This record gives sequence, structure tokens and C-alpha cells, in this order.
Amino acid sequence: MKKAGEGQVGRSIGIPIHGVVFAGLAVVTSYFAYLWGATSPNPAELLAPGLFWYAVAFLLISYPLREAFEAFRVYVKTALGAAVFALYLALHVFLYGFMLEGILVSFFDRPFVSASASIYVTTSVFAPTTLLNAVEGLWFNPWITITIPPSFSDALSFYSLSIAIVIAILIVANIGKTRELGKMCSTRLKSRSMVVFPALGIALGASCCLSVPILVAVAAPTVVTLSSSLWLYDATYFLFPPFAVVLLYLNLYSVDKIAANVQKSTGSEGILTRT
Repeated sequence: MKKAGEGQVGRSIGIPIHGVVFAGLAVVTSYFAYLWGATSPNPAELLAPGLFWYAVAFLLISYPLREAFEAFRVYVKTALGAAVFALYLALHVFLYGFMLEGILVSFFDRPFVSASASIYVTTSVFAPTTLLNAVEGLWFNPWITITIPPSFSDALSFYSLSIAIVIAILIVANIGKTRELGKMCSTRLKSRSMVVFPALGIALGASCCLSVPILVAVAAPTVVTLSSSLWLYDATYFLFPPFAVVLLYLNLYSVDKIAANVQKSTGSEGILTRT
């Protein structure tokens, strides 16, 4: 017979081991890419990024975002939750695919458009054989390029897909909990106003991640000029999504704090789970 808490201890140990093992396997597997060389798609560069971003998403959902994911599972079953999840996912994947395409065009010094509509998978081995290059390959490989003549091209990666799912989960959880908070508040203006700030936090978290890609997409006719400013693409592609994750997580935490205060002052039953 298991002692009390024994199962929880085993789970708490097993989760990080599971995630770390998969991340380690991803780094090791990425080294095998050098055995296949310039072959595209490179089998190792297909498998390694998949293992790595699975491990990252698994650890995020299992620890800091565990309660957010539980809330997401409830709210995504609603029509609003499902619509928000699908819409944000589509926007993020499209816009950040455009950013990645700009980075790759600058990196390889050639456009990815073709004479006919096409979808193809590409990988690249980052030489020489170093740990830094192996990790760099995990961020870029593989990319799925979608081209529509005469000039449209979009590139998707495991990184952009996984971070889009994480942000979409947080947005749905935030919206669901903010709506529940609104139900808890009375019709008094003072009470209702407490819902405004979490709602602004959701808008800020989502918009800060999409604003720059939208501006770049609008400026698509001058993409040749913009591609010379590679730092803008890199900063947006790599830094904005993690920043949005942190912002939305903190906003979700604040919603719980506000809800706890409302419950304490009104004596109402708790309907929000703690994060």
C-alpha cells in the first residue's frame, strides 16, 4: 500500500526528468544531423526540434502553467473559447511565419517564392559542429514553406507553432477567468471597474505579440528594405512571444488575486482556481 503523498512525490520527480530527458535527447539527436550533411530534409533535424519543443511545452504546462492549462481545458469547450483559440493560433502562425521567412531570406540571401503554389519542408545543418550551432538548429529546423505566386511566402517552424499554442492557452484561460470574475462582481461601478484592468492585460499581452509582425506584414511591399534590418525580425521572432507568455501569466495571477479579494469582501463561493 502506498503511503500518503507517495504518488505525488513520484509524479513531482518524474515530470522534470521526463522533460529534461526529452530536451537532452533533442540536443544529442541534433548532432546526428552532421552525419547526413546537407541532405534536405535532414532526418535528425526533423526529429530533434520536435523532441525539444515537446519537452519545453510539457515542462511549461506541467509547472508554471499547470493551473492555466486546467482553466483552458474548461473554457475552450465554450464557443467563445474555441473561437479565440483558433483565431489567435491562425494569426500568430501566419504573422510569425512571415517573420521567419524574412529571417531565412536574409540568412540564405535568396527568396523562397516559386513559379507555382507549393508547400515543402526544408532543413539546414548549422556548421561547424558546436553545441551552439546544434541548439540553433533546434530553433529554426525544420521550416515548412508555403508559397503562393507571385510574391507570397510564409515559413512555419516548431518554435512558432509551440509558442503560439502556449500563448493561445493563456489567452483563453485569461478570458475565461476574467468573465467569471465579472459574474462575481456586483453591478456597482467600483466593483465592475476591477474587471477592466485584467481585460486590458489580456489585450496588451495578445497585442504586444502581434503588433510588430502586423506592421511588418503591412509593409510587405518594402520587404527588401526591411530585410536589411535583421535585428527587428530576430527581436520580434525570438523575444516578443516569451514576453507575451510572461505578461499573460502575470495577468492571470492578478485575476486570481482580485477574485480572492472579491470573495473575501462578499463572502461568495470561489469559482476561480488558484494559479
